[in-house]
Amino acid sequence: MLRFGTDGIRGRANQELTMEVAYWLGVGIALAIRPPAFAIGRDTRESGFWLSQAVGLGIASVGVDLVDCGVVPTGALSWVARSTGLPTVVISASHNPYFDNGIKVFDAGGAKVAPEVERRIERSLVAFLGGERPEFGELGSFEQRSFEEEYLSWILDRLGPISYPLRVVVDSANGAAWRLAPAMVERLGAEIVATIGDEPDGRNINAGVGATHPAHLAKVVVERHADLGLAFDGDADRLIAVSETGVIVDGDELLTLLALYLNARGALSNGAVAATVMSNLGLERVLSTHGIRVVRTDVGDRQIATALSAGSLSLGGEQSGHIIIRELGPTGDGLVTAAMLVHALEDWGGSLDRFRSCEVVRFPQVHRQVHTEARDRILSDPEFVELKRAVEVELGGDGRVVLRPSGTEPVFRILVEASDLMVAERLADQLVSAVTMVTSRLRAE
Repeated sequence: MLRFGTDGIRGRANQELTMEVAYWLGVGIALAIRPPAFAIGRDTRESGFWLSQAVGLGIASVGVDLVDCGVVPTGALSWVARSTGLPTVVISASHNPYFDNGIKVFDAGGAKVAPEVERRIERSLVAFLGGERPEFGELGSFEQRSFEEEYLSWILDRLGPISYPLRVVVDSANGAAWRLAPAMVERLGAEIVATIGDEPDGRNINAGVGATHPAHLAKVVVERHADLGLAFDGDADRLIAVSETGVIVDGDELLTLLALYLNARGALSNGAVAATVMSNLGLERVLSTHGIRVVRTDVGDRQIATALSAGSLSLGGEQSGHIIIRELGPTGDGLVTAAMLVHALEDWGGSLDRFRSCEVVRFPQVHRQVHTEARDRILSDPEFVELKRAVEVELGGDGRVVLRPSGTEPVFRILVEASDLMVAERLADQLVSAVTMVTSRLRAE
């Protein structure tokens, strides 16, 4: 059965995530939250319209009204929730290919609903698909409404136009931001010299473009002599940037830039940012020289949001480009991140390369994954634990090891970070061999 993961429910559209499943999810979502109305929106993938109709009918069938926002970025739907007080359903599989789709739910404050609410929805789905039926009455009402103009106006009201010349290439991943992202950049006062990923056809979302495929954007930035490239993913909740010389700038580097920008203006709460265990050690090294701490969390933007709230922090993010600026929303919003980025670049003369040369340190990271049915038993194996200690001793203060059993598939993930790439690769290979040996021994028992 489909379950909520770190970023909602996802599955192959019309196979795992069928119209029937979507309908009963809509019923379960409405009954778990019971508001007077929901807002709903989607990205550009071909299944989005049908899934939004199915989820919407499920919501309306138990008497809850529905406001359909059409194709709109996830961050904008979070803003809709905050500005209208309506919980919101997002139909999107984010950076996944077009044949996947997903469903996530924001509460009336624009944040992902609590895990216990997601569990209630899951239990309802099992019951409904098993033959139990709720009591139906009158249908809820239906309204179509675009919030695009209000959302853009809100961003401009909060951040204002830039006061320096900036030439930009925008890559919208053929996704939800294909209209809004270029419009926002222009209204901020930048010159758009080219746009890519702005011809969605339902099947080309994230296909060779966008935040997960920024190489094409890097090429165009150099060819057009632009100052900056901005790459969004399919639902525009993440941002990856490109410098004027075509260097791809990930979420760790954007987080560094924004932290320094906010800190210089006395707007970085409690002198710290939140980042996941996957973020580069260089992030900590650079920010520490400015007196800024890094609070590490588990993987997932929900974990970042929780750390921001618990520590009263104002900024956090992931390598992938999910950045949360808490004053401007409780979840990742690529357009908001882009707007603050172009303001922060003014401190560096509009040059990401200049910023990187002064304030970026990167430690080589080696990622490995081992397919194993024993994923949840590896970290309790005495021999593996001893090897892990030996690796940590060898790395000392110049590296890290992060070991994670996958929560959704039979995979054990390994990250080794060191000041020397060859050292990181050697230690990662040792850990892979150890996982394989533990798996074989447990299988034989």
